[in-house]
Amino acid sequence: MRELASEKNPLEQHADAVVLTACALADTAVPDGWSPGAVEDVATALEVLAGALAQRDPESAEILALIPTAVAALRERTEQQAQGVGERTRDGAGATTELRRALGVHRVAGRVYQLGAALITVTLDAADAQALAVLLAQPDNQHPHAAAREAEWGAGPAATAAAALGETLTAYGPSTYARTLDSGQVTAGMSPEAAQQLAATLTAKEAGGKGRRRGLGHGWKGVGATTRPR
Repeated sequence: MRELASEKNPLEQHADAVVLTACALADTAVPDGWSPGAVEDVATALEVLAGALAQRDPESAEILALIPTAVAALRERTEQQAQGVGERTRDGAGATTELRRALGVHRVAGRVYQLGAALITVTLDAADAQALAVLLAQPDNQHPHAAAREAEWGAGPAATAAAALGETLTAYGPSTYARTLDSGQVTAGMSPEAAQQLAATLTAKEAGGKGRRRGLGHGWKGVGATTRPR
C-alpha cells in the first residue's frame, strides 16, 4: 500500500486528503452545529474545488458553473439567518420556466436555476444584469442618482450591475438579493413567488411594447434592435 501511495502524483495525493477531510467533516456535522465561520469555510472550499475541477476541460467548467451561484446563495442565506430573516415562501411551481421565458422575450441572457424548494437564482453577465435593472426600474421610484448612472449602465463593472439590480429587486421582497461572482458575473436570488412576480412584471412590459433601452448590453443598437452581432 505504501508503494502504491508513493506512486501517486501530487494531485492525487491532495485529492485523497480532501476526501478524508470531507468525510471527517460529514461525520461531525449536525444541523445546529454550523457556525457562520464554518459555513463560510466549507463554502469557500466548495468554490475552490469546483474551480480546480473546472480546469479539466470546457465541458467540466460548464457542468460546474452552478457551484459559484449556489455558494453565493448559501452565503446570502447564512447572512439572512444571522439577521433573523424568515424562510422564503415555498411556492411557485413552474416559476423558473416563466422567468426564463420573460427574460428571453426581453433578450436578457441569464441562467435560471432552482436551488431547492425555496430559492431561484439567475446568473447574468454584468451588462445583462444592468439591462434587467433598467427594465425593472420605475421612473418615479428610481434612486435619486439613477439618471446620472444610466449613461454607464451596460458597460460597467459587475459590482455596479449588482448594486443596480439589487435596488430594483427589493420591490419583490426583503429576501431578494444580487451579488457578484469571482467570474465577473452577477447572481440574483429570490423566492419562487418573487420569481413569478418578476416574470409577470417583465411580461407586462412586453405587452406594453417596452424593450431594452439603447446602450444596455452587448450589441444593443436601440429599442427596435432584433439581432445581436456574432
